[in-house]
Amino acid sequence: MDKEKELLEQYEVSLYTFEPDQWTGRGFYDAETRTIFLNSSLSPAERHRVLLHELGHLEHIGSIYRHSAMRCENEANRHTIHKLLEEELASSYDHQSFNFLHFMKKHKLKIVTDEMMVIDEYFELIG
Repeated sequence: MDKEKELLEQYEVSLYTFEPDQWTGRGFYDAETRTIFLNSSLSPAERHRVLLHELGHLEHIGSIYRHSAMRCENEANRHTIHKLLEEELASSYDHQSFNFLHFMKKHKLKIVTDEMMVIDEYFELIG
């Protein structure tokens, strides 16, 4: 089973794509229907990152998001980073050789907040 299908089944959500001319965003989550919508023009790697990000919104209800959008986006970003790190560490035979900067570049993480989350989540995962 491919990773995307596995995630959709695990989180019990549906997935649909939309064309770039329908909306310029990369993706969004509709809590009412438990459906994630992704832009059809995303590369496979970006599609995976956006899917993980939208899965990070599953616990957010509309009223919380309306009043704390930045907090909800940061929580979804942290969820994405955590899941990407889990995948990376599962495929790495030597956690000591993990390189934060290479990981961030690979996943196009560029802001200081992302860097802090990568470091926090890395140490959380390796104990």
